[in-house]
Amino acid sequence: MGSEKTTKHSEKLHGRWYSDACGMAMALEFLGERWSLLIVRELLLGPRRFSELRADLPAISARVLTERLNGLAETGVLHKTMLPPPASTEAYELTPWGYEVLPIIREMVLWAMRSDQHDGFLPMSATAFALTLPMTFDPVRGKDTRGLTLGLEIGHHRFVAWVAGATVIVRRGDTSAQDVVVRAESGNAMLALFYGRMPFDVWLAAGEGRAITGKADELSQLIAALGWPEKVAA
Repeated sequence: MGSEKTTKHSEKLHGRWYSDACGMAMALEFLGERWSLLIVRELLLGPRRFSELRADLPAISARVLTERLNGLAETGVLHKTMLPPPASTEAYELTPWGYEVLPIIREMVLWAMRSDQHDGFLPMSATAFALTLPMTFDPVRGKDTRGLTLGLEIGHHRFVAWVAGATVIVRRGDTSAQDVVVRAESGNAMLALFYGRMPFDVWLAAGEGRAITGKADELSQLIAALGWPEKVAA
């Protein structure tokens, strides 16, 4: 009886695409539909409203976003929540199990970036940029930055990052009390500074509203500890 019940339940999802018992097949059934994994990425640093997800994934339609959110909720990856006052509005948030996908996404990102076909000039969301910091931080080169707190103001997004031991921790939050605060109009603008290694004065002059306040020397040390993975040999 137990095996029959499990089989009937699994027919709702597992095997619908591949008829394959492997966990990899089931992972693709959870996250393999177009946009699903990028929606999860946008939720890795905290809950987001529907309108915010639309704004940061501009190529997705409202209909498809609704379908993907409903599907991810049905499979237990995310759920609806209410943001605290003053927002007091409905948002979408990863479940504890949903958050466990982070190290998998990290390894996928670093693996894919080793391809010479990776184009870093394509649009990058604020959340995607913020997530690069813990993914590309070298704790050996960054040992002198431990304890540094960084505020990132990317458009209307606000993130706080700090170097803790061998990693960088990033959260959404108030940037006002950090050691150094960097402001820019987009994730791509931040890429030019943190990974393009543009000199601060050149970078500041290249975009309206950009700013670097606080401990610029320590920001330089942090930037030096970040780097894309090496490209795979041809």
